[in-house]
Amino acid sequence: MSMAEFIQEEKAKLQALFEPFNERGSWMRLSEKGMTTLVLGLVDSFLVTRVAPQFDAGGQVKKVDFWLFFKMAGYHHGFQFSHTIKVVAWSQDDTYLIDLVDDFGREYHVELLFPTLDLEYVADWKDWKKYKAENRDMFERTDADLLEEHIRMAEEWE
Repeated sequence: MSMAEFIQEEKAKLQALFEPFNERGSWMRLSEKGMTTLVLGLVDSFLVTRVAPQFDAGGQVKKVDFWLFFKMAGYHHGFQFSHTIKVVAWSQDDTYLIDLVDDFGREYHVELLFPTLDLEYVADWKDWKKYKAENRDMFERTDADLLEEHIRMAEEWE
């Protein structure tokens, strides 16, 4: 398998982890040492934009870092609602949550929405999806611009 094929395969595997969150909705919180934990809120979507294998001394892949582009609900209101992070560690104990650590040591905790527990978020998710559907043209342009910008950011990231 070529390196390009390996990267595409890893990218697809990683993206598959986020599909339930993209389809059913999720919320996220951010933790950083010495800082108050911050609930970021409802997430619109996640997209793996870049994958970089890390090799051991023998030339074998020891781990894979990846760049994750995520948009919060309301991202059309400004740049502060869309982010790219370099994920250097992640864990997933079950399909309902995922924990990510970025290259600055910040921890992101993402949970799938549960209709019986996250009543406000579930209602907001339905409203958000309806709003996006009603404004499809605007979001297509916004999404294309953001994707181009965040792919460039990931590709230029060291």
